[in-house]
Amino acid sequence: MNVGLNLVLAASAALFAVGAFAVVARRSAVLMLIGTQFMFMAGSIAFVAFARFSIGAVNATAGAAVAIFAGAIAVAELALGLAMASLIYREHRSLAVDTDRG
Repeated sequence: MNVGLNLVLAASAALFAVGAFAVVARRSAVLMLIGTQFMFMAGSIAFVAFARFSIGAVNATAGAAVAIFAGAIAVAELALGLAMASLIYREHRSLAVDTDRG
């Protein structure tokens, strides 16, 4: 089975849409962080797809290199986000993002 660029980009866009929905629709900070991870990985899949099909890349490993850097940034963002979420939980005993303090 030969998978084309359009199919890979459609899968990447679907993963990005799921991540964006998780960020917008959820109230939990942890689920919002998972949604941002989905969006980072969707971008990485798109970079690798463009490099694989030789669109905009000088060599075939450029997309994979960018994807590795994006993954490293995503892991660092997740570590900082989880640290902030644990501090928020320690202070308020909840990970809910939209709490009213009226």
